[in-house]
Amino acid sequence: MDNKLPNLLIVGVAKSGTSSLHQYLAQHPEIFMSKVKEPRFISSQVMDFPMGGPKDDLVEAWYKKDFEDYKHLFSGVANQKVIGESSADTFYFHKKTIPVIQKYFGDPKILIILRNPISRAYSAYQHLLRDDREHLPLKEALLQEQNRIRENYELIYHYKAVGLYSEALQAFFDNFSNVKVVINEELSKNPKESLKEIFKFLEVDSDVTINTDTRYNLSGIPRWRFAHQVLFEGRAFLEPVRRIARLFLSGERRAKISRRLMEGNLQKAFIDEESKKELQAFFRKDIEKTQQILNKDLSHWLK
Repeated sequence: MDNKLPNLLIVGVAKSGTSSLHQYLAQHPEIFMSKVKEPRFISSQVMDFPMGGPKDDLVEAWYKKDFEDYKHLFSGVANQKVIGESSADTFYFHKKTIPVIQKYFGDPKILIILRNPISRAYSAYQHLLRDDREHLPLKEALLQEQNRIRENYELIYHYKAVGLYSEALQAFFDNFSNVKVVINEELSKNPKESLKEIFKFLEVDSDVTINTDTRYNLSGIPRWRFAHQVLFEGRAFLEPVRRIARLFLSGERRAKISRRLMEGNLQKAFIDEESKKELQAFFRKDIEKTQQILNKDLSHWLK
């Protein structure tokens, strides 16, 4: 295959299940998904660097800013019909990223996964608590959001702004001819049926069996902070252990053990009623607009 660039982009939304959807699609024999789930090449072409939040310098290192480096992610493509990647910030920065998509990829198929924006915001908050990048109570963090946006914090700190879907959603429908929206709650509740519909959209075999038992990129508060740092934050002193593990365990097996350890160490917190009501009021109008665009009842997001 000469053109080893994506003809499928999962563009977002952050903390809505893009990691899980990426891994599910990667199991399909007719689909090649980049081994790096979040290359962020598209947004890197229009982002302002450096970013200003805690540990954002570490996050910036994940961006594939060079086109040749980005193309290398797809060097393993054989005869797969669909070539894809998932960068969950592409949706949020739509005003700048849509022209980049059109320049490099033309009119690819677009997958958008939306989640109850209140749940999404709190998941982002817990994600940052997990990684020791958020140190404010939720109420104060919401009050600081606009200041953080001005200071160029990474989008995961944009708790409310990322959950305003309607404008970006309409922009993708206006600019691309093959756009499919997936609702996170429907994918979680009935993954087999949801994936069957996605495979039909991608024009691949819709009867392929996919393992959907594993959850990816979990949010939560570590029971043991040091254990989380040691296992998941790339501590250099563990590299000899990792080298030994690579000799005896496959990449898939290592990833499975890592996910189980993370899941066992994370505990869920619950959003307080005051913050929940504030977010419900903030998102109400946009949810109504999103319903109209999709012609779909999303009133359960406000219950």
